Amino acid sequence: MRDLISKPVEILFLGTDWESVRTLEALNGDSRFKIVGVITTVDKPVGRKQILTPSKVKEFAQDHCIEVFHTEKREERYKEALKKFKPELIVCKAFGEIVPEFFLEYPKYKAINVHFSILPKYRGAVPIQKAILDGEKETGISIMLMSAGMDEGDVLKIFKEAIHDTDTNLSLRKRLVDKSADILGDVLEDWINGKISPTKQDCSKATYCWQKDISKENAEIKWEEMEPKYIDRMIRAMIPWPVAWFTVKNNSQESVFGKKIQIFEVELLDMESKLEPGTLFIKEEMVLVSTKDTKKVIRLLRFQIEGKKESNEKEFVNGIGRNL
Repeated sequence: MRDLISKPVEILFLGTDWESVRTLEALNGDSRFKIVGVITTVDKPVGRKQILTPSKVKEFAQDHCIEVFHTEKREERYKEALKKFKPELIVCKAFGEIVPEFFLEYPKYKAINVHFSILPKYRGAVPIQKAILDGEKETGISIMLMSAGMDEGDVLKIFKEAIHDTDTNLSLRKRLVDKSADILGDVLEDWINGKISPTKQDCSKATYCWQKDISKENAEIKWEEMEPKYIDRMIRAMIPWPVAWFTVKNNSQESVFGKKIQIFEVELLDMESKLEPGTLFIKEEMVLVSTKDTKKVIRLLRFQIEGKKESNEKEFVNGIGRNL
């Protein structure tokens, strides 16, 4: 048994965005571990002026005097990283690069990844969004060994989390990020001290989700084809990106006719409507859209009309929507 307080485990951390930062922050503040370095993506041009901007992980690392390393997706750089840091353990969260197998096998305690699904379901890039889109009632956090195959490694532990009817990709993601940061350290200690036996995934039950499942191309609401419940889930799954949208095409005043509307928050209501699916209308001070189900409508609570600022229902009803 290793006393991690007297002999902290040396970790090389791989990550990029705010989710990664939350995990890195938890490990860096835990006396059982020592972050010897981080590997993150190179600075990228951002905004209209294309200003080179570091990743959130790089910003955190520099603020906390942790050495930063860039592999630039080159194998020789991964080899250099191993020689430089000599990690006992690699921890990965939302890194965004394919990591060479030799790199994963180097550390004494291997390489650990934090994945937001109940593996083997939803291997891949967008497991939270896809779980919401598919109407799942729960998802989870899989702490797993990294392998050459995508999310195919043996699982150390799974923590389940309910999906609420109002959850968006962002709200659910925040809960999973916070929960994973809270539980990861104890799982790592148990793994290091041999208290966890990895469980192989049943590949026959594996499902996959791809970035294209949640893309700008797939963000258009097709009122004539999609069921109201699916539209509700689609809107919630695509927050904060790419944001579901539709084009106003009938029964509307000139100021919104033909305009694209992005939707941020809705409510699915039991209400009869014989209007053509996708028709924008106002009833009882509510902004509504008819669906293919004549007994269901979608209520728009927060949305943005093309060329306008984001608005809520009340602002719209009292403004350009008053003549609808």
